Amino acid sequence: GIQRGMNSIGWIIISLITLFLLGQFALVYRTRGIQGRPAPDLSDLISEEQKTHETLFFYFHSPRCGMCRQVSAILDPLMSERTDIIGIDVSRRPDMARRFKVMGTPTLMRVRDGRIEKVLMGTRNEDVVRAFIS
Repeated sequence: GIQRGMNSIGWIIISLITLFLLGQFALVYRTRGIQGRPAPDLSDLISEEQKTHETLFFYFHSPRCGMCRQVSAILDPLMSERTDIIGIDVSRRPDMARRFKVMGTPTLMRVRDGRIEKVLMGTRNEDVVRAFIS
């Protein structure tokens, strides 16, 4: 009885871990699929000044996202100084998340010459974030 119960709990745990890993793989795969594609229409999202930048960085975040707090601590001060980093709160602008095909937060996206050049999803340390936006 007990041995059999432990066995089925083990299988449930292994199944959950497998599903989680498949989900992570699917997100990475979808993220890679976005890279290299033309960026969506940005005319209603960016200012005339921002249109002069060759490269723009989009930071998709949400107030309920714990991982976003770490990235926001790095990016918020930079966004007040630089016009090429655009923060998008997906809880206020879910349409933007759909338009950019963003699957989760935090997501950083580099758009150069109208193409999505690179996408970073999830928590990153400060060095990785700073390297991405430099």
